[in-house]
Order: sequence, then C-alpha cells, then structure tokens
Amino acid sequence: MWIHTESITQIRRIVNKTAGNWHKIRSFTGVYDGPKPENPLPAPAESPGAGAGLSRSLALNFGARLSALMDRPIPAELLKDPEQTRRARLVTRFGVLGSLFGFTYALFYFLIGHKWGALIVLCCSTGVATTPFLLRWKKSVEPAGNLLALTLTLGFSGLCLVEGGVHGHAIAWLVSVPLCALLLVSRKWARRWAVIAFFAGAIFAAVDLAGITLTPMYDPKWASIVSVAGYLGLILFMFILGLIFEVGRAQSFAKMQEALAELAASNARLTHLNNEKNEFMGIAAHDLRNPLSVIVGSTELLRTTQDPARVEKMIKLIASAALRMRDLVTNLLDANAIEQGKFTSNIERCNLRALVEQSVDHNQASAARKGIAIRVGTSDGLWAKADRAATLQIMDNLISNAVKYSPPNTTVHVHTLPEANWILVSVRDEGPGISEADQKKMFQKFTRLSARPTGGESSTGLGLSIVKRLAEAMSGSVQCQSVLGFGATFILRLPVWPKDLPEPAATVTVNSRSTTPSPNPASLFESRN
Repeated sequence: MWIHTESITQIRRIVNKTAGNWHKIRSFTGVYDGPKPENPLPAPAESPGAGAGLSRSLALNFGARLSALMDRPIPAELLKDPEQTRRARLVTRFGVLGSLFGFTYALFYFLIGHKWGALIVLCCSTGVATTPFLLRWKKSVEPAGNLLALTLTLGFSGLCLVEGGVHGHAIAWLVSVPLCALLLVSRKWARRWAVIAFFAGAIFAAVDLAGITLTPMYDPKWASIVSVAGYLGLILFMFILGLIFEVGRAQSFAKMQEALAELAASNARLTHLNNEKNEFMGIAAHDLRNPLSVIVGSTELLRTTQDPARVEKMIKLIASAALRMRDLVTNLLDANAIEQGKFTSNIERCNLRALVEQSVDHNQASAARKGIAIRVGTSDGLWAKADRAATLQIMDNLISNAVKYSPPNTTVHVHTLPEANWILVSVRDEGPGISEADQKKMFQKFTRLSARPTGGESSTGLGLSIVKRLAEAMSGSVQCQSVLGFGATFILRLPVWPKDLPEPAATVTVNSRSTTPSPNPASLFESRN
C-alpha cells in the first residue's frame, strides 16, 4: 500500500513528540507491544512497512468501531438467539449502507435535473434509514424487514413510472426485493414479497404491451448515463447485499464453531466423568465385595466354633477386611473432596525428619511381615513450609506403596535433603520398576498400573492421584523416576521455610480449618459434607 511521504512525516512528528507517553500510542494503534523507543522513528524510506501496518491497524479499528456502531440498535432480546441476531445485523447494515447508497443516487439525480427521481430515491433512502430504529422499537426483525421490502418495492415502482417503465433500468431493481425479504423475514413473507414484486413488474410490462408509453421525466441527453449508472449501481448493490450476507454468515458460522467446540469439550468432560464413574463402580464392586465376603464368611464360621484360637483368627480377618473397606472409602472421599475444592491446608513450619520417622513407624509392621527393611537417611534442620497432616499422608502413601510393590527381603530407602528453595523427600524401592507408559498415567484417578503388589495387597488406583493433588495444594510437587526392572524412586518437593521467617505463634490458615494439626490424615477433609 502506497502512503504519501508527507503523511508519514506527520506521523513521525506526532510519535516523536509523544515519546514519553508511548503506551498511549501503542494502545491506540495496536501495532506495537514493545518497550518505549529510545530513538525517534526512522525515516519513511527506512521502514516501508510501518505506514502500511499503521494503515491496516487503523482500518481494522475503524471497521470494528463501525460494526459496533451498527449493532447498537439491536435489542438485547434478539441477541439471545443466533438466527435472530444474524437477521437483526442484516437489517442494521441494510439500513446504514442502503441509505448511504440511496442518498448518493439522490444527489446524482439532483445534479442532472432529475427532480422526480431524486425525490423518490430520497424518500426511499429515508425509509431504509428508519428500519434500524423500527427494529429497536418493536424488538422484532419482522416489522423492520417488511418495511425495508415495502420501501424498495414502492421506490423501484416509482422510478419505473418516471423513467420509462420496462425501458428503464429501475424495473431490473425489483429483483432485489424478494432476495432482501428472503434474507430478512420469514419464508412466508418472502414468498409474498416475491409475488408483489412479480406483479409490479408484470403491470409495467402489461402497460407497455398495451401501447401506453411512459415518458422519462428527465432530460433525454442524460438517458445513457442514467441507464449505465442504474445497471452498474444494481451490480454494486447486489454485491453489497451478498457481502453483508456473507459477513453475517461468517460471524454466525464462527459462533457456531465456538459452540460446537464448547459442546465437544463438554462431551469430552462427560465422557471422562462417565469413565471415572465406570472405574468407580468397578472398584466398588471388586474391592468392596472381597472384604465383605471375608466378613460374611468369618461371621458364619464364628457361629460354628468355640475354639478361642479360631475365634481370634476370625476376628482378625474381620478387622483386616473392615480396614480395607475403610481405606477404600476414605480414598474415594478424599479424592472427591479434593476434586470439589473442599481440601483445606494448614500451612506451618514442619520438621520433615520427625514426619519421616513417624511415617516409617506407621509402615514398619507391614514391612516386617514381608521381611523388608526401611532405611532412613535424614538430617536435622530441614523445615518445610507445608501442611503437617497432608505431608504425613503423602509420605505414608509413598512408603506404603514402596513396601507394597517390593519383593520380600528387600530394602526401602527414605532420604531427605535440601535443594535451593526446596526440601526433598525421596522414597526408593527395589521392586520391578514402572514402565514409561505407566509413568505417563500413574497420577491419574483410578489408574491401575501393570505392576502388582507382591503380597496380595489391595490397590484402589487413587493413592498417587491424591498425593499429587495434596502436594500441589501446598505449592509442592511429586515426581517418579524409574527404569523398568530396577525399582522406582518417588521424590516429594516442598517449599523450604525461610530462615529469616520465625515460626508463627498461630499457624497460617488457608480457607477455614482448625489450627491444631492432626496426625490423622482424614482430618484434612473435615469440611467434607
């Protein structure tokens, strides 16, 4: 695009003069998003694309403002329905552009002395200009669209009377009436306007066939110019008509695509939720049925025996099955509480060495049953900025998983160490390891990995999902490092407690929760309904 050098020079002067307020220029033009320039703008010859970019930006800005201006008459009630919105926009654009088009023709007719033609076109243009106001007043597209069709029909018929009937160009304009009606009003009304326009043309044809001559009411020397202007104007009018329709169609199509994208996303979410529901039903059916069967069988045996040893054994089986059911239900409720945002964290200064030792004590019994040794490497002075109960729940899960998936007579290694602004807790086992495919999905809900517990322990597929969400709720993270066949290492990262920040007298509370930490992880979700 060619721009006059003087215009570029003026732009340079304005920009250089207002360099101290460059952000205002940037927000106005929308073509610069960098820092304030240190030097004046280069000369026009050195930046040939700058003027073109500015012109395009101004043109786009003008187009957007003009479109917003033409949308102002549209009532809010019509914006709720996409089809009504599309038709309302066509009415407003016909009203604005059609009236401008008509006023131009009225001026042309006035200049050549065609006063009757100028009067007819001026009246019609005024009628077309009122359609957006009628749209806003009636809050309906139908009255405005019918007024537009009526105005065009009367205007073109009037021009036929003063421009020679079928021998003038005005009769050809009647073809636009049913097309406009079809775009703006219902098909029923569009058919009516098509019939009306057809009969209007037929009347002038009948008059000509009857030998009645309609003499043009302007100087004959302008006849060729009037005809050329009329037919070329019809071409331009039909192009504008199609352009308005295409722009409206493109906007409607874009909105439809957005709606379809939202619908697809909603369907994907529903599919995901349905899969989770199916997974939940499978877990409930399998993992609850087995311990319930143990409880039912044990109670039946209790009725048939008086042997204290067998009674004690049955009681232990019932207690073990009940604990499995409790753990499953707790995990399900915890996962649901986190999903619904009901988890509340009590951030405080936590001694990770004490928490690690406490978690190891929790898992010593299950490790001893499999002959697994838990080796701990910790040091004093490692204070994390975390929730005490949530951190304990995470470490309980990681260490119990290490014991669960480790072969008998192996070792689980637990270490703590500092890293910049983080405190790390690593749990490494000597189990079968985790494949790359499993590592990609291991922190998702209801995920069952290919590796299975080595001692027949149960697994809900929820533990690692809860671990990840708890860690992230404390501004931390958890990750897995594993090579299939060589064990797995889980690393928990928690923010370090700043040395210059003394321990608060009262713990920092996020959301609403008791400030007294509880060693029982279930208290993390005491706000659950």
